[in-house]
Amino acid sequence: MKNYPYLYGILLLFFLLSSGTSFSAGNNFSASQQVKILLPQSSVINSEKYTLGEIAQIEGENILLLDKLTEITIGRSPLPGRQLTVTRSLILSRLRSKGINVKHLVFPGFDTTVIQRAALKISGSDIEQVVLNHIRDTNKNLDLKPRLLAKTRDIFLPRGQVSYVISSKGKYKKEGGYRNYDVEFSINGKPVRTVSVRTYLKIYKEVYVARDTIKRDQLIEESDLLKIRRNVDRMPREYVTDKDQLIGKITTRTINPSEAIRGNTVTTPPLVKSGDRIQIVYETPFLRLSAPGISLSKGRKGERIPVKNSESKLVVFATVKTRNIVQVN
Repeated sequence: MKNYPYLYGILLLFFLLSSGTSFSAGNNFSASQQVKILLPQSSVINSEKYTLGEIAQIEGENILLLDKLTEITIGRSPLPGRQLTVTRSLILSRLRSKGINVKHLVFPGFDTTVIQRAALKISGSDIEQVVLNHIRDTNKNLDLKPRLLAKTRDIFLPRGQVSYVISSKGKYKKEGGYRNYDVEFSINGKPVRTVSVRTYLKIYKEVYVARDTIKRDQLIEESDLLKIRRNVDRMPREYVTDKDQLIGKITTRTINPSEAIRGNTVTTPPLVKSGDRIQIVYETPFLRLSAPGISLSKGRKGERIPVKNSESKLVVFATVKTRNIVQVN
């Protein structure tokens, strides 16, 4: 009684063998019905997507089916220079989604294949060099020393005709200092990759500084100035490099020794001072009247100041024309 299960198993096996039942690792199709998909160990892809025909050798007698299988897209290619492993299960899944009866397919070779995207390598040092050349070519100052702040990595681009455009990022008010540049690469006219390069621009110029202390409202003479070579990338932009813009001007505040003189710290001296005797003129195309007067405030050419008529004692506003003439509008 204890051996009944064992005997039952033997009888069942004998029945299956005698009834013609067979065991197989796959589907039993004739050679004419089978399609062989031979996967290589690796392959190189040029486009953004890859088809079955690009990564496998397909063999079979059904020409129409072979052509259809060859054109079926399996997936997206990896980035240029990168690789991707494609499995048999992924291929079968894509084929099923396209309505292909995968029971006819066999994989007599490898079950996986590695695909790599064909790429053109651009070294980081080459990118840095074109940026440095761009800085020198677009800057008129010959005394310029650009410096890279970070190492640029190598990049991989798709195969094709390579072109690039360099542009400066942000809005910069100073001539030097920190500056970022974008290098946009295009393949066959289509933008594919942008690389940022960080730089620091050190610019030297000859600027004018105060030889000694220049007091407020003091008239600047050539002896008050000293020309020195200085790194201007950290200086305010209003520094002056032409002494003719300073000589004969007056200061709006006290300037310390060796301080760079800026354009906004000097101004044109007034033509008329408060208390000056002037001539008040009223003029039309057909009439000209004048009267003596006294200025009640200082004024530069073109400024309106209050003046008092010496005869009528009337105060009016007039525009400074010369050192001793003001005109009533």
